[in-house]
Amino acid sequence: SSSKGNKALSNPIGLITADEVATAGGVYGSSNSSYYLYTGHYYWTMTAFNYKSDARVFNVWSDGNLVDNGVDGMRGVRPVINLASDVTLSGTGTASDPYVVEGAE
Repeated sequence: SSSKGNKALSNPIGLITADEVATAGGVYGSSNSSYYLYTGHYYWTMTAFNYKSDARVFNVWSDGNLVDNGVDGMRGVRPVINLASDVTLSGTGTASDPYVVEGAE
């Protein structure tokens, strides 16, 4: 029912992509704990690596390393929410002061 956006996304929440991890500072095959997406936990991306002999996707390891792995392992997920450019955020993102999106429908 929103009047914003192009309505191409029926669900504007998805998993992070390997491109987004790389843009934030993740490097394939290299540990990095200093970029803002570093969590110290393993998590999936939604980006395929290959389909040749087995299905493989990009993952982020607990050391911040962007790698490829088979889809048979257990990993966490990293959701991404698309926000309009005219919204504002308040709060610090903690449990006692969560982020609040203001101006969204």
